[in-house]
Amino acid sequence: MTVSRTKTWHRCLAAAVSLGALAVVAFQPTTAQAACVKAKDLGDIRLPATCLSAEEGRAVRMRMFRADLAVAALSCGQQTQYNNLVTRHQDELVRQGRALRAIFQRVNPRNAERELNRFITHLANKASLRRLGAPEYCRGMARVFADAQAQPRQGLTGFIGHRPVITALLGPQETETVAATDMHAMATMETAAGNSAAE
Repeated sequence: MTVSRTKTWHRCLAAAVSLGALAVVAFQPTTAQAACVKAKDLGDIRLPATCLSAEEGRAVRMRMFRADLAVAALSCGQQTQYNNLVTRHQDELVRQGRALRAIFQRVNPRNAERELNRFITHLANKASLRRLGAPEYCRGMARVFADAQAQPRQGLTGFIGHRPVITALLGPQETETVAATDMHAMATMETAAGNSAAE
């Protein structure tokens, strides 16, 4: 084989390898698709998008968890536990709150704030309804507060990720069941703890 033929053969081989690698990359699911979090993964809630990344799913789970904590704080007299937990994990809660806001800004940039507030209200409604139907709710939530408070700083997201999803969004017939004063009290409590309702 001459030098010229050898070079041509090497070029063809390199081109074939490159095309093969490109085909493999082109037909592999993207990371977002591979780690798609869907409504069924989060208790069949109505998500702002049909598929969320794993990071976005963690932000939604954190907000669901916070709705449960806020309802327990108000209805079970556990405001001190709530405030202690929010203070201890404030950085993580704010970071996940920003990630949640970013989902709505990505999906619906024109109405992101309104849709985010509706989402948070629906989660609070569902948490309130669940509290009404659970006689041991306050005792159970006291344990949840204690377990969550025991997590290391920056460890709350991991703790929540190992818990079963218990919050789901309401259907259209069940909306707006939380009294406005309750929502105001929740917002006031969260602001006093150093966070906006959406963070």
